[in-house]
Order: sequence, then structure tokens, then C-alpha cells
Amino acid sequence: MIVVRGFQLKPLALQRERRLATVCGAGQNRRHLKQGRCAMQLEITGRRTHVAAIVASLSLLGALAAAGQSGTMVSRPPVVSGYLKPEQRPDHRVFLPAPPAPESILGAADMAMYRTTRTLEGSARWQLAAHDADIAQRDLLRDFKCSLGVDLGAVPAPATTRFLTRASADLFPLVGASKDYYKRPRPFLVENLPLCIVPSEELARGGSYPSGHSATGWLYALLLAEAAPDHAAAIMGRGRAYGESRVVCGVHYLSDIEGGRTLATTLVAAQSGSAEFAADLAAARSEVGTLLKNGASGDAAACTNEASELKTPW
Repeated sequence: MIVVRGFQLKPLALQRERRLATVCGAGQNRRHLKQGRCAMQLEITGRRTHVAAIVASLSLLGALAAAGQSGTMVSRPPVVSGYLKPEQRPDHRVFLPAPPAPESILGAADMAMYRTTRTLEGSARWQLAAHDADIAQRDLLRDFKCSLGVDLGAVPAPATTRFLTRASADLFPLVGASKDYYKRPRPFLVENLPLCIVPSEELARGGSYPSGHSATGWLYALLLAEAAPDHAAAIMGRGRAYGESRVVCGVHYLSDIEGGRTLATTLVAAQSGSAEFAADLAAARSEVGTLLKNGASGDAAACTNEASELKTPW
């Protein structure tokens, strides 16, 4: 029997106990779990994942059986293509600097920032960081609703969502390749301190540098600012705060955030040479302009509250 923040766990394999002890150091996930319930939540999540895997396997077997009867091939769902061919994507090894070594001045500053921002636990900025952990497109569009002036996830905006989706399709391979290249451990694996979310095993395994959230948030900010240039300052401010939320949360170092921004900025520069990118940007700009003229806007009270938390907290 072991105890994690006052909660007793049933005997488990040693590796499982260590994982729970590390992950549950957060004491709180983005759904604001009370301290001590983390281990229970992970057990429930694990069981749900196991059940989901069984269901998915049965579905796949059914599809394979149907394919065998019909003579058709089973393939993955179609994936939206980006604007660049693989060979056209910028090589991160050329423009992205390596993360600072732990013993360097910048490396020490990264760790000092991680420790210092733990004092934000329980604050409104901490809650915003937990909110910003959700990275699905609908969540991202909601995050930019105040700065843009419209929640693109709540109204029909096919041209803009297509534009963002295609641009993101070019970004994800760059993020994955650079993370695999540098393999930087996340800060909470180096020093177990409170986090604003309960990190999944996938998150813990993924490299810290550069930040995928920061890269994606900055990409959205750059593109939405192009689509609504009159709102550019507010949009870029929200994109900055979105990346900073990863430092507040404790799942990234500050230099990871800077690396993500560099990755996204370089990618957009490369994409700007695509005729399809230019055409989709024009369509998105027209669509957003129409939505703004029609008076679509976010919750004024919620936007006022959010604005007060967007200042850099260090």
C-alpha cells in the first residue's frame, strides 16, 4: 500500500506505482479534480481506455470482415493535406536552435521559471492554463473568440476552418520531427511539482522541445491575424498567452514555448509561397469579415475576465 498526497492506493506493480506517484504530483487536472482523487481518476481513465480499445478492435474486425465479403480494401479515413509537399517543409535542423543544456545559464533559467510559476497554483491564471490545455480545433477557436470578435467554433465558418486545418497539417510533422530529434524531458519529469493538469502517459513520453501547443497556438494567431488584420494586436496577444499557459501549467519550459513560435513562424513563411494558401487566406478573410459585420461576438463579461489574465505572469 502506498500513499500519494494522502490517498491510499491498492498494491500495484512497482512501475505502475511510480507512474501514479509522478503523475499525481499535479494534484489537479483541467477539470479541477480535488487533491487526492488523481489516482482514482487515472484508474477510471485506464479502464475506459481499455474498453475503448476493445470496442475499436471489434469495429476494425467488423470492417475487415465486411471488406472480405465485398472485396473492397479498408483504409484509414482521408486526411486533409497541407499546403506543402514533404520536401517543401522547412528543415527544423536549419533554423530551430537546440534547447539549452540543463547546466547552461538558459537551462538554469528555464528550471527557475518552472519552480517560480508553481506559486500560481489555484489562481485564475492557473485555471486559464488548464483551460488552454485543450487543443482540439473547436477549443482553439473558442480561445480566440474574444480577441477575434467571433467564436468560429460556434458559427458556420467552413473557409476559415479549412484554412487552419490545412495549415496545421503542415505543422504537425515538423513538431513531431523536432521533438523526436531533441528528446528533451519535460520539467515535471525532472522535478515533480504541481501541474495544472494530470499529464497522460503520451504527454510524459513526448519531448518537451519545442512545444506543440505553443506552435499550434502561434500558428492560429498568425493566420487569424491575417484573416482579421484589424484585430491583429489582440489576436497575437492571445496567441502569446496561449503558449505561456504551458509554462504556467508546468508541462513546458519557457524555451520550449519560444521554439514552438519559431517553428510556426518559419512554416507560415514557407506556406505563403503557395497559391492555394493565398486563395484560402483570401476566402477566410472574406468569411471572417462577413461574420464580424453581422455582429457575431463573444461573451462580453467572459472576455473582460479573460483579458485581465492575459498579461505575462513573470
